[in-house]
Amino acid sequence: MRTQVRKIGNSLGNIIPATFIRQLGLVEGADIEVKTEGKKIIIEPVKRQKKRFPLSEKDLLKGLDAHTAHADELAVISGKEFGE
Repeated sequence: MRTQVRKIGNSLGNIIPATFIRQLGLVEGADIEVKTEGKKIIIEPVKRQKKRFPLSEKDLLKGLDAHTAHADELAVISGKEFGE
């Protein structure tokens, strides 16, 4: 796809076509990596690592004692505990 370099403020820029935005799952404010390889400009989305467990073990065990632990039941992990 051919596009043009445009003046944006004191810089030059290019509009990313909607087809590529959908294909790469980009959203406004997404981080991208821009680099050159020879005479090519490479633009890649930066994948943010999702924090797998936002709560520490101490946070998860806060308030538990022999009575409230319910050791005889199977645990059901909530989405919040997984960081969703």
